[in-house]
This record gives sequence, structure tokens and C-alpha cells, in this order.
Amino acid sequence: MLFPPVGQIRITRKADGIQGFLLIWRRDGNTPTSKQLPPCNLSEEDLLQNPHFSKLLLSLSQHMDESGLSLTLAKEQAQAWKEVRLHKTTWLRSEILQRVIQELLVDYYVKTQDRNLTSEDKKFHETLEQRLLVTELTQLLGPSQEREVPPLLGLEKVDLLELMPPSEDFMWMRARLLLEVEEQLKKKCFTLLCYHNPSSDSDSETLKAAKVWNLAEVLVGEKQQCQDAKSQQKEQMVLLEKKSATYSQVLLRCLALLQRLLQEHRLKTQSELDRINAQYLEVKCSAMILKLRMEELKILSDTYTDEKVEVHRLIRDRLEGAIHLQEQDMEKSRQVLNTYEVLGEEFDRLVKEYTQLKQATENKRWALQEFNKACC
Repeated sequence: MLFPPVGQIRITRKADGIQGFLLIWRRDGNTPTSKQLPPCNLSEEDLLQNPHFSKLLLSLSQHMDESGLSLTLAKEQAQAWKEVRLHKTTWLRSEILQRVIQELLVDYYVKTQDRNLTSEDKKFHETLEQRLLVTELTQLLGPSQEREVPPLLGLEKVDLLELMPPSEDFMWMRARLLLEVEEQLKKKCFTLLCYHNPSSDSDSETLKAAKVWNLAEVLVGEKQQCQDAKSQQKEQMVLLEKKSATYSQVLLRCLALLQRLLQEHRLKTQSELDRINAQYLEVKCSAMILKLRMEELKILSDTYTDEKVEVHRLIRDRLEGAIHLQEQDMEKSRQVLNTYEVLGEEFDRLVKEYTQLKQATENKRWALQEFNKACC
């Protein structure tokens, strides 16, 4: 290892896919200590090639936190955030009390429209409204020594304090206000509890109060679970995108390899492919010929019935008999001609003489018949 012996550096990845460094070292043989450094676009190969940079990171880890701030500044920042959260809590308490009081006044205005209120209710709400209004106006005026412009309408803080209700009424109103605010807050807590857990609607007030006491911790735990699930989902989405990109690149390389193999082995397999195609075409042609022969036989079978075949057989027998007789006559005539051919030129002369005599006889017979006709 090229890392310094005091520690080692590991590359880590956050949910957003940014790389970070996890520093691990030992002090005086104690248990390992680790610290996460801010994200940095470096790889393990860069650390192996630059061992002195690894030493620098290990040194910086002693003076900075995971966000990159110095330890002193991080401590001051943590204290500042603590004060901010404290002021925020104080403001939220005041804001909640302010809104509850405003809701009480709104409910009072609504009740005055629906039904008649008792004198104590009217006194309570009028004292509360007067006290709240005077207090708000007093806060708007602010300290008199800090104003450089004249006050609005020439009013001073003393003028407003004169409008305060009597102290007895104020003390009575404050005592009742605590009960009203407590009841209003209890209703809101119970409403929030029933919304979070509808099965608690049928519980008793004591059980509801016990559940409300632990509701904040339950909500914090559920919020943390949601944040953890959201973080895990984000990590899974990043991992899925990376795997999709990796798989796409692998598939593209596989396709390119297949294309190259096809181009290389295409000429080798082309002759075998042509031979297989020729055999296929030959078999297909034979099948077509057999199919045509079958169609021909089917047409002949449909055309020539058994009666027609029998008639054709009789006609063929008679024609074959006549042909046989003609062949016998032709054979006899050939034998006679062969016999006559043996006589040679003498036979030809006798034939010509016979022909002439026969012709002369025919002429004389015709002339005799004409003469007989003329005598009659």
C-alpha cells in the first residue's frame, strides 16, 4: 500500500452519486477512528498515483469536519444553530398562543350571532380584546426615545396605557384565559391525535392525554423513517440509473461484437446457407409437382366415373380389334406385294399392258352404251 501507515482512505459514494473520502486511522493503538471528507471527484487510481496527496488529506482531516469547515468554525456554527432553534421555539410558542387567542375571539364573534352570552362571557371577551388591542398598538409605537418622526396621530405610549382595562378585570380575565387556552390546546392535540391515529377517537381523555404526551416522539420517529426511506429510495434510483447506463453500454458492446462476428463468418457460412436454400427449394419444387399431380388425378377422378371408364374400355377393345384386322390385311397385302416384286420388270410390263387393256375395254363399253342409247 502506498498510503501512510497512520491511516487509510476509502472512496465512498453518497445518494446523489458524488464521491467522497472516508478516512480511517488509529491513535496510539486504540480503536479505529473514521471521518468523512467533503465530496471530491477523485478515484482510487488518483490516490494510488499521488501518495503525498493522501497524506495531505489525512492531515486536513484533523482540522476540518465532513462539510469542509474548520473545527472552530463548525463549533461556532453549531452554537449559532442551537440559538436559532431556541429563538424559533420561543417564537413558535408566542405565535401559537397568539393564534389560539385570535381563535377564541373569532368564536366569540360567531357565538354573539347565534345565541345570547352571559355577562361574564361578554366581560371576559371584551377585556381580552381590549388588552390584546392595546398591547399590539403599544408594540407598534415602540420606544419613544428611538423615534425620529412624530408618532401616528400624536399618540404616545402613555395615552394607550390609559385604555388598559382595570387590573382586577385583567387578573380575572388572565386566570380564565389560562383555562380557555389549555382547553383549546387540548382539543387541538386530541384532533391531531385522532387524525394521526383514527382508532384513538373512541379512547378516554386520560388515554388520549397519555398518547398525546408521546405523540411528538412518534412523529419525530416517523419523520426520520420517511427521511431514511426517501434517502434509500434516492440511493436506489441513483443505483438503478447507473446500472441502466452500464447495462446499456454492455448491450451496445455486445451488439457491436455480434455485428463484427456476423460480418466475419458470413462468407464462411454463405455456401452452406446457399446449399440449404437449394435443398429447401428442391424439396419445395418436388412438393409442388406432387401437389399438381394430385390435383390432376383429382380432376380425372371427378371427370371419369365408373360408367364412363367402362364405355371407354369397350371402345378401346373394339378399336384395338379393328386395328388388329387392319394390320392382318396390311400384312397379307405386303406378302402379295413381295410376291409380285419377285417377278421383276416382266411383271411391271404385264401390269402396264393389263392396265391399257382394261382402259380400252372401259372405253369400248362406254362407246357401246352410247351407241345403244343413240339407236333407241
